[in-house]
Amino acid sequence: MTLHPHFRRPVPLVLALASGMSWAVADEANWPRPTGAPMQLPSSELPLAVAPDDGFVDGIPAEALTPTPRTLEEFVALAERSHPRLLAARAAVEAARGKAVQARLYPNPVIAGFSPQMAGPESQWSGTVAQDIVTGGKLRLQQQAALRDIQAAEYELIRARFDVLRGVRQSYYQLLVAQRRMEIYKLLLDIAKRSYEIGRQLAEAGEGTKADVLFWSIERDRAEVRILNATVFIETGRRELAAAIGLPRVDIERLEADLFQELPNFDLKELQEAVVRSNALPRVQEARIAGNQWALERAVVQPIPNVNLMGGYQRQVGIPAQDQGLAQVMMSVPLFDRNQGNIRAARAEIATARADLRLVELGLATQTAQAVAAYRTSQRLVDWYEEYILPKARETVTLTQTLYSRGEVTFLSLLQAQKILTETELAYVDAQAERWTGAVTIADLLQLEEFPPRADAPAVQPLASPTLPEDVRAPAAKLPEAAGGKAPAEVKPAAADARPAAPPAAAPASPKAPPAVPPAENVPTPRQPEPAEIPAGQGNRPQTSASTPASGDVTLVGGVVEPPAAASPALAKEPAAGSQQPTKRRGLLGLFPDAYFPGRGAARR
Repeated sequence: MTLHPHFRRPVPLVLALASGMSWAVADEANWPRPTGAPMQLPSSELPLAVAPDDGFVDGIPAEALTPTPRTLEEFVALAERSHPRLLAARAAVEAARGKAVQARLYPNPVIAGFSPQMAGPESQWSGTVAQDIVTGGKLRLQQQAALRDIQAAEYELIRARFDVLRGVRQSYYQLLVAQRRMEIYKLLLDIAKRSYEIGRQLAEAGEGTKADVLFWSIERDRAEVRILNATVFIETGRRELAAAIGLPRVDIERLEADLFQELPNFDLKELQEAVVRSNALPRVQEARIAGNQWALERAVVQPIPNVNLMGGYQRQVGIPAQDQGLAQVMMSVPLFDRNQGNIRAARAEIATARADLRLVELGLATQTAQAVAAYRTSQRLVDWYEEYILPKARETVTLTQTLYSRGEVTFLSLLQAQKILTETELAYVDAQAERWTGAVTIADLLQLEEFPPRADAPAVQPLASPTLPEDVRAPAAKLPEAAGGKAPAEVKPAAADARPAAPPAAAPASPKAPPAVPPAENVPTPRQPEPAEIPAGQGNRPQTSASTPASGDVTLVGGVVEPPAAASPALAKEPAAGSQQPTKRRGLLGLFPDAYFPGRGAARR
C-alpha cells in the first residue's frame, strides 16, 4: 500500500488532535463512574433512638441526643446545634456564597477543530480558539449584586436563629407555668379536702347536712380532676419543648427557673426605635435594595457588546501545501435591543424593595406596640394580684373556714370564698403566662442574646410601684360643707369596687353589731369581716396620700372611698371580746409554708 505523496508530510493539526484524544482516553480512568443512582447528598434522617456506629449524628455526640436539660441556657445550646431550621439557613448562606463566586468567573475559551474539505487534493484542516471579552464591568457588577444576596442570607440566618430561640423560650416558660399550675391545683385540693373534713365533722355533730358533705365531695373530686388534666398539659408541654430544640425524643424533667422574676418596664417609643435598629428583618430588606441597585447598574451596561475574538490555523493539503492563519472579531450591534425593558423592571424592583423595607419597619412597630400592650397589662395584673388581690382572697378563705367550722356562716359562703380563691389563683398564673409571653416577644423583636431581659436592655425604664393613675389616686379635694357646717351625708364612690361608708354607731343596722340570735334556735348568722378587723398589711392597701387629711375630708385609700374618722366611729370600734381575730399570714391560708408565694411584692414592700 502506497500513501499519497500529499499525506507523507506530517500534519501538525492532526497530531495535536490525536494527542488530545490519547490524553482523553488515558485520563478517562480518573473520571468518576456512574453508579446508577441519582447524585444526591447523603440523608441525615436517622432514627432518633438509634445512634450510628461512630457515636455521632450530624456531628453531634450521640449522648447529646438524650440529655436531661433543666435550664433555659441548656435548651438553647441544644437548639443551636441541632435545629433543622438553623441548618437550612446556614446552607442557604453557603449557597449564596457559591453563587457570588460563580458570578465573577470569566467565560471559558472555545477550541474547535474542523475541515471544510476532507477529500481530494484540496483538503483543508483547521483549528481555532475563541474567547469572549466581557466589557463594561459586567462581571464586577454581577458579583456585587450576588454579594448583597450573601448579606441578606446572613441576616436571614440571624433572624432564623432568634425565631428558634423564641420558640424555645416560649415553650420553656409555658411548661414552667404548667408546673406552677400543678402546684396550685395541689394546694387547692388540700383546701377542698379540709373543707370536706370540716363539713363531714359538722354533719356528724348534727350541725350540718348530708347535702353539704356531698357538695364538698364534689369540690374535692373536681380538684382531683384538675390535677389529672394538669399532668396531661405538663407532658404535652415537655414534648413541645423537645420539638422546639429539634430533639423530639429528649427526656425533660422538672425545669429550674424563677417564674416570679422581676422583669423590666419598656418605653414604647424608644422600644419601637430600638427594634427597628436591632432587628435583622430591615437589614435583609436593605441588602435586597442594595442588590437591586447593583442589578440596575448591571442592566444598564448590558447593551455594551461583548467582543468575541477567534484565532486559528488552517492547513491545506496540496502541491504545494499551504499554511494559513485565521482571525475573527465578532460583536453584537445594540440596534434594536438595548435592554430597555430589563432596565425599567430593575428600577421598579428598587422601588418595590424600598416599599417592602417601609412595610417591614411599620410591621415591627405594630408588633412592638401590641407586645408592649400585652406585656404591660399582664405585668400590672401580676403586680396587683401579688400586692392586693391574692392576700385578700387567701385570707378570706382562712377566715371563712374558721367561721364555718364554728357554724357562724353557711357552706355557701365558704364555697363562694373557695371559688373566688380558685379563680384568683388561676387568673394570677394566667397573668404570669401572658407576662412571660410578652417578655419573649419583646426579646425576640430586640434580638436579645440574654433572657430574661436585664435592666440594661434597650428602652428600659425604671420600675414603678403598682398604683392607680394620678388623677384617680390623688386625695379628693375638700368637699363643700352643707348648711350647718357638716359635710354632705352621701359621697359618690370613686372606684367600681368602693364600699359604701359604714353608718354611724347609733344606727341600728350596723354591720359590726348583727342582731343577736337566741342559742336555742341554733341558726348560724353570716358575718362579714369589716375593714377595721383586718390588720395593716393583711389586705388593706396603703394610703397613697402623702399627708394626713383633716377631719371631715374624704380620702381614697387603695382605690376605696373611706369616710372621715369623725363621721364613722364604728370603724374604729374595738372588736368584741372573744371574737375571732386574724393573725399574721403564715403562707397560704396559714396552712402552707411561706415559700408558696415567692414574688416581687414582698421585696417591694
